[in-house]
Amino acid sequence: MPPRSRRNNQKTRRRRFNGINLWNTAEAVVQANILTQNWMNASPLAVVLGSQGSAGSSNYSLGNMGVVGGVGIGIAELFGPAGPAARAAVWNNMKSTWGTVAVQSIGTRAGFAIAKRLTRGVRSQMNKGFKMVGLASEVRV
Repeated sequence: MPPRSRRNNQKTRRRRFNGINLWNTAEAVVQANILTQNWMNASPLAVVLGSQGSAGSSNYSLGNMGVVGGVGIGIAELFGPAGPAARAAVWNNMKSTWGTVAVQSIGTRAGFAIAKRLTRGVRSQMNKGFKMVGLASEVRV
């Protein structure tokens, strides 16, 4: 007896979206801002690119948000010569602001979820516009 055809049993293949979802990107940027503002007293961009005027300073205050003169802590400070002091300052900030960060993160997530439901029609129209322009495979809202 010949084997059965497997075509009838296979599920329909679906393509995965490998582009950028602007809504999720916006939420990620807001969440990153919450963390970096509370723990390093700097914007996410300043943490990655470096804070102006703080390179090479090795005397971090462990009390006032872990900064000296209102300058935030960046990646260069965390792994540079002043690394131990900077990491200690960030750790102290994490211990002192964990509740604030938790409330802000949960509030942000809830706000984005509600806003996503409320803007469903507008986002659908924007996605149709991306499809007409030919960007549907790269960008979604």
